[in-house]
Amino acid sequence: MSHGVLAAGVVVLLAAGNVWYLPAYVDLRAGQDRPRSRRPAAAAVLTGWGAAALTMFLLLMPVTPVLAALTAVAGTTTVVCLAVRARLRRGQEQREEEVRWSTLLPVRTSGRGGSTGDR
Repeated sequence: MSHGVLAAGVVVLLAAGNVWYLPAYVDLRAGQDRPRSRRPAAAAVLTGWGAAALTMFLLLMPVTPVLAALTAVAGTTTVVCLAVRARLRRGQEQREEEVRWSTLLPVRTSGRGGSTGDR
């Protein structure tokens, strides 16, 4: 397969990924308007697509494949770290929301099987 066909395939693949990296870019640009957990998740998406693009670019260039593999491994490691960080922050945000809602709407329990009124 010629390099031109391979390059065209890479361009099509990376252009098709816009359904992931464009919303992630918007989340990063929104800053404080989005929950704190969305920013590292968006950074993970952008890092992943950037690493994929750089890896594909290096595979098309006359460099050793080890350099492309190192780029892929570094990108994957960074994506995993950012995704774990986003997941931990999301859990923290959910716990904070539960505390807020429990303050606003306290749960009333009764000793008679859950009914709250006499009939």
